[in-house]
Amino acid sequence: MSKIQVVGAIIVKDGKLLAAQRAANRVLGSMWEFPGGKIEPGEAPEAAMARELREEFGAQATVFEKFAIDGVAEHTFGEVVLHCYYVRLDSEITKTIAHDELRWVTPAEALALTWAPSDVAVIKALAKTDFAYGY
Repeated sequence: MSKIQVVGAIIVKDGKLLAAQRAANRVLGSMWEFPGGKIEPGEAPEAAMARELREEFGAQATVFEKFAIDGVAEHTFGEVVLHCYYVRLDSEITKTIAHDELRWVTPAEALALTWAPSDVAVIKALAKTDFAYGY
């Protein structure tokens, strides 16, 4: 089974996390996820994180350290390995090309959403921190 390496942004502002709902017409449509995307061959995860936020959201960002755990999920199309990083947005989000909704959520609100399988373990661990660690 092929491994698909992806990155996700942990963006916290005023105690709330930015969650992104996948477009309904995409694989895993309408599920919630950390903003991000695939790591290209030979690309550093931090570089992929900044690129994905620029491409999908039109935002400039600073990428900080990696979250303590990775998320992993097996699908028919391959095994997704999610690497999450703490990120600070340095500009406004000007577009969304792969998502139907963006929402700032509290830990309790985040846990009530239906997350993509690779994101579940990460959101559960992150919610335990009460989103106290942000930039």
